[in-house]
Amino acid sequence: MRIELTVPDLIRVGLAAAADPMGELTASLQVLQRRDGGRNAASAAFNRWRHRVWPGLPDSASVLRWLCRPDAPVPAFLLPAAGRYDLESGLAAVLDTEPVALKTALRTAPADRELPAWAAALADGDPAGLPRLAQALQDYHDHALTSCWDVVCAQVDADLGMRTQVLLHGGVDALLTGLRPRVRWVAPVLETDDRIAGALPAEGAGLLLVPTYFSVGPVLVPASPGGPHRLHYPCVRQVAHPAGLTGPGARRGPGNALADLLGPTRAAALTILAVGCSTSELAARLGVTPSAVSKHTAVLRRAGLIITHRERNTVLHSLTPLGSALLDG
Repeated sequence: MRIELTVPDLIRVGLAAAADPMGELTASLQVLQRRDGGRNAASAAFNRWRHRVWPGLPDSASVLRWLCRPDAPVPAFLLPAAGRYDLESGLAAVLDTEPVALKTALRTAPADRELPAWAAALADGDPAGLPRLAQALQDYHDHALTSCWDVVCAQVDADLGMRTQVLLHGGVDALLTGLRPRVRWVAPVLETDDRIAGALPAEGAGLLLVPTYFSVGPVLVPASPGGPHRLHYPCVRQVAHPAGLTGPGARRGPGNALADLLGPTRAAALTILAVGCSTSELAARLGVTPSAVSKHTAVLRRAGLIITHRERNTVLHSLTPLGSALLDG
């Protein structure tokens, strides 16, 4: 998916204020169903969370899995306009979905004979089942996300803090460039690596960047009337969580053995690079200078644990399969 940003769009590029409950909920449903954990490091990070959540899933979760399928766009009505940073507001927006919008959003949904009648009717634009859907969303959130929501918020806040510094010191160009490698910014075109063909008309709507803890890839969400387009992207997860917090699939801080092998800073760098980032982002997360990061990444690269490539003026790093295996070991 791609979008060509005009000058009015670039003026309106901004960052979300906090974690988006509906964005996290729908992304987690997609992650829950992925079966590429052994091949995809970003997806594998959630393996422990999957194993905890699958048992005891509410029966109504089957409808949610039908709506939020892996590698398929999330129906637009499940990602209501930006600015709703509490679940109650998001569910209220779902309940207000118009029949035409409902039918349009589900026009490509596959037929499923196992669905309850109220859910199947949603694809025909029948809003009568929306209250049951809202309850299903609430039940799933209570089961899968409530216990880890503090972690989700802490991780998203950390990413927002880092991106804010990038924006302050480098401007919009640096902010958009720093989203690589899964998001490519070559002015004036922003392109996501989501395997979804097509383009969104910008037309001055602007763009809101929404870091998403459960996301394993970028998602462009079309603007609603009067609102901006939104880019949900995987947030950079911290090396360590705040005291007392544990989260879904969050990688543990580097253990003593890994720190002894690589050194504490390189072990921490390897953990951060589980989702890939630039030299400046890595320096900010580690609290060291970019020149120090360059020395550490050179050692990790020679060991075959990371790969590095340059995009314009940005140097990007990500794990190799060997690096991912060592981190997960």
